[in-house]
Amino acid sequence: MLLDDIFSSAKRADFGTLALIDIVSFLSVCAVCLIACISSRRLRSVGKRPFLHLVNAFAAVTLAVFSLRYSLSGAVFAAVAVWLTGYLVYGVLCALSHRKRSPQPPPVRVIAEREKAPVCPRPHTSPAHSAVRLEHALSITDRLLAANPGRGDRQELEKMRTALTLLKVKGSLSPDDGEALNEIFNALLKLMAKYNV
Repeated sequence: MLLDDIFSSAKRADFGTLALIDIVSFLSVCAVCLIACISSRRLRSVGKRPFLHLVNAFAAVTLAVFSLRYSLSGAVFAAVAVWLTGYLVYGVLCALSHRKRSPQPPPVRVIAEREKAPVCPRPHTSPAHSAVRLEHALSITDRLLAANPGRGDRQELEKMRTALTLLKVKGSLSPDDGEALNEIFNALLKLMAKYNV
């Protein structure tokens, strides 16, 4: 009964007004989300999935509004147009989030920069001890990659794996290499806690 009342009052309302409210509201939400994502670093890092729920809700409302005036195919066309526009904006939001994010420098770059700096000669870590630590770090990295981490964590893990492989090829580690290995272990520990590995 309540649905019948709502539907009959919607039918009595002016289609042009309802369609205008629907489309303007949808475009306003898209514009606000884009502007907020461009201007705020914090909002760029927030997940964009709630925006998809809004897009789906607007597509449903558009279908209902346009079915008051047009046939089902016309209403579906309008809803699909809203849906596609929303998903296009979602793609732009994700691209902005990915491009504007300031990632931590990869461990490989840290090692390379340290090797360029003049360093006083210090004793190297024994190759056997280094090999055990590197193998352990590589096995942790493989376990974390198998745990299906998020995209950013996966990229970071792949960079760590590359750095660890370079250290393994190098053989005996200098004290600076040992510090870089410790930093990688610290990052791995955080990811292990995050993914319960």
